[in-house]
Amino acid sequence: MRMSATKLVGALAIGGVMLASTACGPIDSVTGGGKKNTACKNIESELRGIASGGAAVSPGGGAAANAQKFSDAAAKIRSEGQNAGGDVESAATRFASDLDETATTLRRLSSGNLSGGTPNFTEMQQHGNELGKACGYTGFRLGS
Repeated sequence: MRMSATKLVGALAIGGVMLASTACGPIDSVTGGGKKNTACKNIESELRGIASGGAAVSPGGGAAANAQKFSDAAAKIRSEGQNAGGDVESAATRFASDLDETATTLRRLSSGNLSGGTPNFTEMQQHGNELGKACGYTGFRLGS
């Protein structure tokens, strides 16, 4: 079965989001609370929402609708990072930029523009790892 370009970009982006969906998992035991803890929990919640279908490429949703979901998630993650400040803000901003890039690609695809490439999923993975570290998740790793 062939996968459309829109579905492929969405599936790859969801993989990128999944990499950070547990980024703030054991934060309570590591950081002990505060703005950083709250921001990381909120970021984690947003990422879990995307990964569990909140921005999954759905057959009837279309690339444009899914692009908006990624943009909305990027804005929330960026805002939570700003609330936390420091290394969380830096990492959240970079990861949010990756989500914005994915949204831009999906918008291009929805308009029939198949040029312009795809988001850099290697960078998204790296930025997800950085976000995990910034939130204090020391056991974070990708793959098996």
